Amino acid sequence: MLAKNILVSLGVLAALGLASPNPEVPADAEIDISSIEVNTTDASTLEKRSTGVWLDLYGSGSCSDSWRPEPQSGWVWSGQCKNFDSFTYGARAGAVDKSPDAWWNDKCTFKFWENADCHGHATVHHLSDSIKWKNGAWGAPYPTYQCIATSNKADGTFYLGNGAASVLMTC
Repeated sequence: MLAKNILVSLGVLAALGLASPNPEVPADAEIDISSIEVNTTDASTLEKRSTGVWLDLYGSGSCSDSWRPEPQSGWVWSGQCKNFDSFTYGARAGAVDKSPDAWWNDKCTFKFWENADCHGHATVHHLSDSIKWKNGAWGAPYPTYQCIATSNKADGTFYLGNGAASVLMTC
């Protein structure tokens, strides 16, 4: 048994010796970053993920009850799943964190999921379908946002029995 323990200890020490840093490389070595290429596809993806929409969440599919406070209601960012309480049946967009028309021109969609972490069955809604244009000062049009029934399919049929529990916006 003692011999076995000695062999195991020697094996661990040998593995540590192989894993130790190389002493020939100076710690203060400089790296030339001018040769590093930037992937423009990744930069484009990061730009799209900076698109955000404020989403007020409701317990009713007609948004007739009071909206849920933060952190339930809040910012939804493109490409990131946002969790909230189940039994969410309605949502309404608010502020947009980007140029005012960028997200609906990009055909961004909301996918409302029945489970947390964007899993299970889902309904899909184009936020642009919930926009109603009104005339503002001097007849200039501006968008207002109608309620989205998060548990209904686009054709209006009820689909998510316990409402939505998470949302994913994609552009």
